[in-house]
Amino acid sequence: MSAFLGPIHYWVYNKITLQEEFIKDIIKASNDNNWDTELEDKLSNACGVIDNRPLEEIIDGSNIHGWLQSRISVTEGRLSFAVTTLLKEDGNRKNSLLQLAFDFGKKHAIAEDASASDAFQAINDSLIDGMPCDRVNEVLEQGDNYILWQQTTCVHARYWESLGETADIYYELRKKITEGMLSGTKLSFEEQEESVYRISEE
Repeated sequence: MSAFLGPIHYWVYNKITLQEEFIKDIIKASNDNNWDTELEDKLSNACGVIDNRPLEEIIDGSNIHGWLQSRISVTEGRLSFAVTTLLKEDGNRKNSLLQLAFDFGKKHAIAEDASASDAFQAINDSLIDGMPCDRVNEVLEQGDNYILWQQTTCVHARYWESLGETADIYYELRKKITEGMLSGTKLSFEEQEESVYRISEE
């Protein structure tokens, strides 16, 4: 099976497993705070589950692209369902979820001496933005101390809109994860204008 798999497939799968790790953090917080102790079962029933075994053990080798795309759809659905469910029950949980996102990013912190380009690559290696062929992130400019890029399309909104929500909370969570990843560096992250982002030295 591994003969059919390339680094790019493992790159996509790693991003899926990272997002599932974040979802598990949300489920744990939900249980620990007695928000919704049935959240994990609700997610499984509504969206399915992600098998976290090594990729080469579980992927459909006859349809690698389709299999990975389907796993992205499952984990995107699980994240949107988890967050939407918890916030519909109590909107006051939003700040706790944002803190959870920051802490998750901090667990996956970028090296203290990382450059802006290194940080962009680490974020691109960690956060799901569809399949590589979607070409979601386009670098616009980069220099010694900064990098500027544009998100060319949103591949996330449909998962939130299918639940009657917008993707605004997704992007707030994503921003907090990014800030957590950068928290040990001298780098800062900002959205300069809609869908245009910058990482630069402070």
